[in-house]
Amino acid sequence: MSKIRIAMADNNRELCTTLSELIGIQPDMELVGVAYDGIEALQVVEQTKPNVLILDITMPYLDGIGVLERLAEFEHRPIVIVLTAFEQEAMIQRLIALGATYYMVKPFDANTLFERIRQFVSGKQASFSANKVQEDKQLYNNAQREKSVSELELEVSKLFHEMGIPAHFRGYAYLRDAIIIATKEVEVLGNITKNLYPRIAEKYNSTSSGVESAIRHTIEIGWERGNSDFIESFFGFENQKGRFPTTAAFIAKVADKLRLESKIVS
Repeated sequence: MSKIRIAMADNNRELCTTLSELIGIQPDMELVGVAYDGIEALQVVEQTKPNVLILDITMPYLDGIGVLERLAEFEHRPIVIVLTAFEQEAMIQRLIALGATYYMVKPFDANTLFERIRQFVSGKQASFSANKVQEDKQLYNNAQREKSVSELELEVSKLFHEMGIPAHFRGYAYLRDAIIIATKEVEVLGNITKNLYPRIAEKYNSTSSGVESAIRHTIEIGWERGNSDFIESFFGFENQKGRFPTTAAFIAKVADKLRLESKIVS
């Protein structure tokens, strides 16, 4: 049985890498092309003739709407599943009119995306369904809740151990909690000073500035005295003395890894 041929168009390279890895472990799917802008997306579709195109709406040069408009002229038109960060009725109706088969709101559960692809390719799912979209959003929310706080605490603690971050520092617990919150609520990373530190301070009867200072100190100590090889491979650049990631970058990187391992894609 031939595999489902999938092409992907999204200017978020990290998302493309994540989905590429997950598609690669699906026994009935293969990734035949990746594009990072709308013009390139049309070229990939023309050259690879995929069964399915996973298409982001917001892309440079030509957006997802423009890609859908141009695809109407193609002899080979793939099933198009649109990814979007926005859920506006007018936008949805336009996507339907332009021939999009389905849409998913970011962040989404990758396993649900793959199940929808199989359904559409097999013909078991024939059209847009507002109810099904809502079900998919609920599946994502359920997947987020499946990882209990205790499981996340264990995973973060294992990572800290591998990095060599000392557990006896006051900021250890603060940093662990910050990562757990960011894993479950990615929006807090937009402003950690206002959204994250006060919550941790309240839990530990501290202050926002005290939490921030303790977390920063813990990161710096771990960076200077920890497992430099592991830290370098994890963060993707050389662990040089005095060259620390920002607190937000550190928290975001670890939280992203935990979400990836849960197959939650944002």
